[in-house]
Amino acid sequence: MFELQEYIPAEVIENKWQSVIMLIRPNLPMIDMINKAIRSVSVAQRDKIDFHIIFVSRKSTMCTQRLEKYSIIGEFKNILELELDLIPFDHDLLTLEYPLGFKEMCTELDDSCLYQVSRSLMSLQSYFGFFPNIIGIGPSAAKVNKMIQRMRKEGAAHEKPLTPRIENLVLIDRRVDLITPLSTQLTYEGLIDELFGIKNNAATFPGKPFLSEEEQAQQEEIKPKQILLTSNDTIYNVARDLNFNALGPFLGKKAKQISAAYNEKNDAKSLQQLKQFVSKLPHMQAERKSLEIQTAIAGLVKNKIDNRDFRHTLGIEQVLREGIEVDRVNEDIEEMIYKQEPLKKVLRLLCIQCIAADGLKPKVLEFYKHEILQSYGYHHLITFDSLEKCGLLYMQEKTPKKSYPILRSTLNLTVSNVNEREPNDIAYVHSGYAPLTVRLVNWMTQRSGLKYLADMVKHLPGPAFNDTQKLSTTQDRLEHSDNHTLVYFLGGCTYAEVAALRFLAQHHPNNATFTIATTKTYQRQLST
Repeated sequence: MFELQEYIPAEVIENKWQSVIMLIRPNLPMIDMINKAIRSVSVAQRDKIDFHIIFVSRKSTMCTQRLEKYSIIGEFKNILELELDLIPFDHDLLTLEYPLGFKEMCTELDDSCLYQVSRSLMSLQSYFGFFPNIIGIGPSAAKVNKMIQRMRKEGAAHEKPLTPRIENLVLIDRRVDLITPLSTQLTYEGLIDELFGIKNNAATFPGKPFLSEEEQAQQEEIKPKQILLTSNDTIYNVARDLNFNALGPFLGKKAKQISAAYNEKNDAKSLQQLKQFVSKLPHMQAERKSLEIQTAIAGLVKNKIDNRDFRHTLGIEQVLREGIEVDRVNEDIEEMIYKQEPLKKVLRLLCIQCIAADGLKPKVLEFYKHEILQSYGYHHLITFDSLEKCGLLYMQEKTPKKSYPILRSTLNLTVSNVNEREPNDIAYVHSGYAPLTVRLVNWMTQRSGLKYLADMVKHLPGPAFNDTQKLSTTQDRLEHSDNHTLVYFLGGCTYAEVAALRFLAQHHPNNATFTIATTKTYQRQLST
């Protein structure tokens, strides 16, 4: 298996492989790469190989047309589809793994991602019954709602009378809350993603902290270590959603518990007690190994965040999110540009400032653009164009709407003196800032949909709706589901939002439970 490149690997030619299968997402850059790969092989060699394309999750007309344009469509023996919808990454987290969804929706006006979302929802309804209530905010949410209603009408003849297992479907367009994915996550899992990147429930770290001194001495070159990060690890399952400041005490407490469990061996006085200790030994050994791994990862994270620059950036973010005197940070951002600090870091702060102030003043915006282009290169004109299309960077109107200040105050988005170690509010995931999306979910599930959100919805992009799906006669006689809600993020979500929703489920006054679905779970991808 090889990652798709602009050439066919030499092993294919040397070993005289008879078939090459290309597994791709339906986007045009991939087709451009395939064209180069095919043309890297001589015509004589091509005749000896059967090429196949499998599109995940569906074949795109635009991609087929591009293949025809390149005159290579005849090179492929088969062009197939692999219907792959939501992938369970955890017991409460499902993902489409569609990383370009937000970009396609905003910059290319391509709704292919929304079709995949709609199809995945219809698949869920075929197993768990139709959602009695559908609540949504944002233009993409409205489009998905229309699609699933249309799909239901088209398949009405094949409906099965199933008891609804999910009471509410909440559709949230990522554009409703752009400050959250731009803000630094401060949960353990969020920081791992920020600093090392989590891909397919795994992250890669420097290998040295995971080896003893003896093992290090035996290896000439220490290779990076890939660690699987899932709820199967009982320690990580709890640690991942903690604020990083609460992680140290948690790991210390866990170490004492494991040590005490091992000491039970010394207190075993009878054969029965010894047997009980031996039966618990495999679990204890697994926990001790897990503790060693999580302690090593925590040390790597701490080394990266214990520096002045990281703390300084967090301070700027906090000032901006509080929405008071946002111009105070202009000099800080200007200094970062002059020092040519990572452009991603600069743009994240710039976009937070823009959204918090309901746009940047014309002179300030032009100044930032000029300085960034001078420092980082004029090819970033395209970057600015993309940011503007996504609603991340724009000019302030003569009379600002003050949307963010109103939402911040009404929904209590910024919380002072938040308890990070024993939190009582979801704001702990950003050490004082509550994700707007999760606040909205909390209101909608506690107060019967959007009824009490009418004033706030005016300050959010796109339409808001609260629809009821009519159930069949057989379904009407069945009792409705438990208070279970499926929250679907259209355009991606962060690990901080996932942690906040899990916290909300544990403390919800109506004993609500949540399953989270998303087009992609990421932090760094969106902010890039």
